[in-house]
Amino acid sequence: MIQCKLIGTDMRFEIRGENRLGITRDVINVLTDQGLDIRTFEVTTHHIYADIPAIRPERFPALASALKKIPGIFDITEIDRLPTERRRAQLHATLAALGDPVIAVDANGLIAQANPAAQAISATPEKPLRDQDISSILGEPSIEDLRQGGFRLPEREVVLGGQTYLLQVEPIGHVDDGSDASDDAPWGGVMVFHRPARLGRVITALQDRSHTGFDDIIGTSRAMLRVKSQAERLAAIDAPILILGETGTGKELFARACHRASARADQPFLALNCAAMPEGLAESELFGYAAGAFTSARRGGKPGLLELADGGTLFLDEIGELTPYLQAKLLRVLQDGRFRRVGGTDEITVDVRVISATNRDLEAMSHDGTFREDLYFRLNVLGITLPPLRDRVEDIADLAAVFIDRTAQQTERTPPRLARDGLEWLCRHDWPGNVRELENTLFRAVALLDGDVLGARDLADAATGTAMTPERDAQQAHGAPYSGEASPSGESEYPDLIANALAQSDFNSGMELLEREMLSRLYPDYPSSRKLAKRLGVSHTSIANKLRKYGIGT
Repeated sequence: MIQCKLIGTDMRFEIRGENRLGITRDVINVLTDQGLDIRTFEVTTHHIYADIPAIRPERFPALASALKKIPGIFDITEIDRLPTERRRAQLHATLAALGDPVIAVDANGLIAQANPAAQAISATPEKPLRDQDISSILGEPSIEDLRQGGFRLPEREVVLGGQTYLLQVEPIGHVDDGSDASDDAPWGGVMVFHRPARLGRVITALQDRSHTGFDDIIGTSRAMLRVKSQAERLAAIDAPILILGETGTGKELFARACHRASARADQPFLALNCAAMPEGLAESELFGYAAGAFTSARRGGKPGLLELADGGTLFLDEIGELTPYLQAKLLRVLQDGRFRRVGGTDEITVDVRVISATNRDLEAMSHDGTFREDLYFRLNVLGITLPPLRDRVEDIADLAAVFIDRTAQQTERTPPRLARDGLEWLCRHDWPGNVRELENTLFRAVALLDGDVLGARDLADAATGTAMTPERDAQQAHGAPYSGEASPSGESEYPDLIANALAQSDFNSGMELLEREMLSRLYPDYPSSRKLAKRLGVSHTSIANKLRKYGIGT
């Protein structure tokens, strides 16, 4: 088939014919006899494509008739683009759709391709990146390092356009010029620059599989309806939020719901318990550290939660426990979005919404000097105060029903019936640990129950062994089973994921660890490749291959 389309004065043909020796030469002879100049000529099996400039449309019928006289030519039709033009347009569209910067370089270090994201970060539209030396925008690795490694290097942190990225390099083809020295030499490489926030989004997907929203928070009492309505309005305002409330009232649950109801819902949500680690460790977790910052530091440095949460939300639980030094560093971030890593000299800019929470009186602490007053005002732009369980007794029955069913599912038993005296006992109890204490008490009572009726005596015995204390609550701030929402069985928070992933030797290892953790923890709730694929919104084949790769469900 020969196709031809007039574009200005150009015509493009597709010729369909036999795959015989000499047929291409015959086509070229006909075109030459017609006095036509061939701008582009492409040949594949059964197809010949030609781009002919300066040809009048009325000449096409005679040209097509002459070409059809060639033995083995079947048909001639017009086309709008040659195959290489179509592939080039598809490649450009694909690169333009990628949010991460992508740069292709040749073996000499000259930039052959750069997608719009790379162009926007590294240069101006008036100065395109193409044909520039990669060293003009990237200090490390050098082209010598890339060539020496065969354009295959372990993922490392680099700075591009003043921003920190995780660099992934893959080789492009091989040169075949007949010389022994270049037989295995790549033509060049593709450099993909990943923002740390990409890893933050993966961690968020692992930790918050339930996609908690305000409708998922249990409670229809007047106090809860009022605070949920207030929180939902404040969530839409892109400003810091301070959540106050006693221990176990669900402050992190509200923080996640605020994130889900904000314009940042598709971005990372990461949490740090400020009371769970010493100052030095908290600083490196929050701000990250530069290469060589200290003896045991990971080679190449490590991004902190602020970088991982870039574009999203950072939840700082127990903010009242933050040391004065870290209070000062956090204040700088809230003021202008800038900070330095531990041991680093370069300033990093992030766009992060901070939601903080505490059960302490920050206002009183700011007056007596134990908490910075300027930081308090920065954190308390929008405020939410959660009611204790004793002020929302009407919600206890609904909470108890959810916790009993969840415990029965986890312990693989039939859910017991809550007796009237049991419900009365729950409503009379003071609950100093609030909803978390209620859930722990019911978990213990159901797990130890021999019969199928849960009475006041069973609950009183369980409460004796699970009474909450401030010390225990500080230990369980991120590890206790309390969630306060109706979520699938076995789902809870996994704060160790960030540390484990970042402790890997390279980016791919960290991503594989997160992928394996996600699949292994989701599989019990979605015990087939098809169910799991539907839950994650990916193809069944992809999930089946991943399950086999990690030995999950076998």
